[in-house]
Amino acid sequence: MRVCQRSGLFSGVAALACATVLLEIALTRIHGALFGQPHAFVTLALSLVGAGLGGALLYVAPSLVRPPALFARMAALSALASGATLAAIILLAQRGPAPGSLPWLALVYAACTVPFALAGLALAAAIRHAAAEMPRLYLLDLVGGSLGGLAAAAALRAGAPRAALAAAIFFAVAGVFFFLGSRREGEQRAPGGLVATFVLGSAVLLAGDVGAPWLRLAGLRRTTPDRTEIEAWSERSLITVDRPRAGAAMLRIDGVAASPILDAKATPPPQPEDIAYALHRDQGPTLVVGAGGGREVRAALKAGQKDVVAVESDRGVVELMRGKYAEFSGRLYDRPEVHLALGDARSFARRTPLLFRNIVIPSPETAEAAATGALALSESRLATVEGIGDFLARLLPEGTLVVSRPEGDLDRLLALTAAALRRAGAAEPKDHLFACSAAQRTALLARRAPLARADIDALRRHCRRHKLAEAFAPDRPQTPIRARLAAAADARAAAPDATSDLTPPTDDRPFFSYAVPPRRLPAVLVDWRALRAEHTGLLALSALLAVASVLSALTALLPRLAARAGRVLRRGAAAAPGADAAAPPPPRARALAFFAAIGAGFALVELAVFRHALLLLDLPSHELPAALVILLVSAGLGGLLTARVAPSAAAGTTARVAEALAAAAALGAVGLVPLARWSLGLGSFPRALLAVVLLAAFGLLAGSLVPLGVKLVAAASPALLPLCWALSASAGAAAMALGALCAMNLGYSALLLGAGLTYLLAAATVPPAAAGAAALGDAERGWRDERDDAPPAGEAAGARPDVPEAAPIA
Repeated sequence: MRVCQRSGLFSGVAALACATVLLEIALTRIHGALFGQPHAFVTLALSLVGAGLGGALLYVAPSLVRPPALFARMAALSALASGATLAAIILLAQRGPAPGSLPWLALVYAACTVPFALAGLALAAAIRHAAAEMPRLYLLDLVGGSLGGLAAAAALRAGAPRAALAAAIFFAVAGVFFFLGSRREGEQRAPGGLVATFVLGSAVLLAGDVGAPWLRLAGLRRTTPDRTEIEAWSERSLITVDRPRAGAAMLRIDGVAASPILDAKATPPPQPEDIAYALHRDQGPTLVVGAGGGREVRAALKAGQKDVVAVESDRGVVELMRGKYAEFSGRLYDRPEVHLALGDARSFARRTPLLFRNIVIPSPETAEAAATGALALSESRLATVEGIGDFLARLLPEGTLVVSRPEGDLDRLLALTAAALRRAGAAEPKDHLFACSAAQRTALLARRAPLARADIDALRRHCRRHKLAEAFAPDRPQTPIRARLAAAADARAAAPDATSDLTPPTDDRPFFSYAVPPRRLPAVLVDWRALRAEHTGLLALSALLAVASVLSALTALLPRLAARAGRVLRRGAAAAPGADAAAPPPPRARALAFFAAIGAGFALVELAVFRHALLLLDLPSHELPAALVILLVSAGLGGLLTARVAPSAAAGTTARVAEALAAAAALGAVGLVPLARWSLGLGSFPRALLAVVLLAAFGLLAGSLVPLGVKLVAAASPALLPLCWALSASAGAAAMALGALCAMNLGYSALLLGAGLTYLLAAATVPPAAAGAAALGDAERGWRDERDDAPPAGEAAGARPDVPEAAPIA
C-alpha cells in the first residue's frame, strides 16, 4: 500500500492530536485521583509545556527532523511517544504517590511531559516543512483533537489508565501513517519495526488489562486496597466504595468527597443537616441537592417526608446506587417517595415549577481537603450569591434552606447567605439564620421569612436532643465577627483584618473554598510552609506559572543565545563553506511577541468562555467533550478560512481579527455572567444553541490567527516557525496559571479583560508581510501525490524527483 505524502502527513497529525488530547484528559483524571484537583488542573497544561519543549528543540537542532528523513523521524517520534506514554502510566499505576514528596511529583510530571514533548517535536516539524498547507493542517490537527475528546468520553468509563493506553495506541497509529508517507523514492524509510512494536505492544497491554486487570492505581488517597470493595471510573471522577462497616459503606469521589451508603436496615445517625426538619418534620416536599450515597435522602424519609426530589450530577454515582448497591441500600433511589433527577442542580431549580418546604445542600468535601486548600481551584456553582438566591426562590414562604460546609467555613457561609437574603429582600438577614455543628461540620439554616421566637426555641431543642453545638442564632451570634457579617452589607468592612477571605462568592468568582484575601496573596505565595500545608492549590499553580514562565523566557531568548553560541564556535574554528547560510536566523521580536500573545490570549479566552459554555450545556457527564468538540472544530474551520487570504493582505487581516477578538473579550467580560445566569431557566436545546454560538464565535476568530501568523512568518523567516510555535505553547501554559489566579482573586470578567488586552498586544505586533512574498511557492511545489505518475517537465533522468532544499516535502 502506497500513500501520498500529503495524506500521510495529514492523517498522522490528526492521530497525534487525537492521542494528545486523549492522554491529556486521562492524565487529568489520574492525577486528580492520586494527588488532588490542583494537580489535575496543572496536568491540563502539560501538553502545552511539551509542545513548547518540542518546538524549541527543533529550532535549536533543525537536523533532528528534516528531509529526506522527515517522515521517518516523525514516525519514530510518534512511536517513542507511545512508549513514553506506556512508561508513564506503568509508573503511576505500579507505585503510589509519596505524600509531600516534591521529588516524586517532579519525576511524575517529567515522565508525563515526555510524550507531549515528542509529539510537539513532530508537530513542529510538520508546521515547519508544510507551512503552505497550514490552514488544512491546522484543521486536521484540531479535528483530531476533538476526536480525542470524544474518545475520552467513551474510554474514561473503562478507566483513566485504559484511556491512557488507548492514547498510546493512537500515538503508534500516527507513526504508521508517517511510515506510509515515507514509502516513496528519495525519502528515507521509516523504522517499521519500531512502529510495529509499539502498535502491537500498546494494543496487547490494553487487551491484557481488559482480560486480567492490572492497571489499578496504587496509593489512592484515603483508601487502601484491602478496604476498597469497588473502584469505578465515571466521565467526571474516580469513584471508590469501601467495604461496609457498621451498616454503612463509604462512597468516595477522587478522595476529596465522601458520602455514606447506609444499609437498608440501618438508621441514619444524626447530622447537622437534619436541622432542616426541625420546624416542619413531616411536611414537604423536600429537595436534596447532591444525592450521593443517599444519606440525606434516608434522613428525609426518616423525618417522615413523603415526597423527596434528589438531584445528582454524576451519572457514575447513580449507576452504582441503582446497580451494585441497589439491594444494600434498599433500592433507595427506586422508592416511590423518591424522585431522582440527573443533571445540574441550579438548572433544575431554575426550571422546575415546584416549590419546596425543605431544601438541603450537603457538602461531601472532607475536612482534610478543605483544610489543605485542595479545593481552592474547584468552582462551586451552588455556593454563590446567585446560587443561594436561586434556591431561596424555590422555597415556600415558610420553607427552609440548609447548607452544610466544613466547620471552618461557617463565617464565609454566613456572609454568603446573608448577602443572598439581602438581595432577596430581607431587611435584617440575621433574623433569618440559625446554625449548628458537630463532627467538624456545620449546617446553616436560612428562611425567607424571619424566624419567630418559637422557631428558634424549636431549633435549640433539636440541637440539644441530638447533641449538636449551636453556632449562630439571631439572639446569640456566638462571636462578634459573625454578628457583623450577618448585619453588614459589606463583608470586607465587617472584618477588615480577617486572615481569610470572607467576601461572598459570586457567579463571576465562584471559588468558595479559596479563602486567601487578595491583599495577602503575595505574602502567602512566599510562605513555603503555609503553601505546602494549607494552600496546595496555590502551590500547584505557582509551580506551573514558574515553570511555564521560565520556559517562555528561555524560548524567547533562544535566537540571541543561538547567535551568540554560533559566534563563539566560529571564533574557535574556521567557518566551513556555507556556514553563514546555516546560521540561526536573526531574532524576530515582533513575530515572537505576536505568537506569545495569541497563545496566551487563546488560553485566557478558553478558561473563561469554555467555563461559561459548560454552564450552558445541559448534558450530564458529557458537557466537557461536547464543548471541546465545538471549540476545536470551529477553531479549525477558522484556520481553514485563512487559506484564501493572500500573503500581501495577511498582515492587515490578522490585525483586524485580533482587534475583533479584543472587542469580543470585552463584551464577554460584561455580558457572559448575566447570559449564563439568565439561560438557566431555558430548556436544554436553547441553552445548547447558545453554547454552540458562543464557542463557535470565539473559535472561528481565535483559530484563524495561528495559520495567518504562520503564513506571515513562513514568507519571511521559515526557520523561525518552530520557535514561534514553542513560544505560543509555553506562553499559553503560563497564561493558564496566571488566568486561574486572576479568576480566583478578581473573577472571570477581569480574566476576559486581560484576554482582550493580550489580543490588542497581538494586533500591535503582527509580523509585517515579506516584501514581494508570493504564496510560499517553493513549499507548494514540494507536494507531490502518488497520482503524479509522470515526472515533471524538465526532470533529468536519474535526478531526484525532489524540490530544492527550501521545499522539503516531496
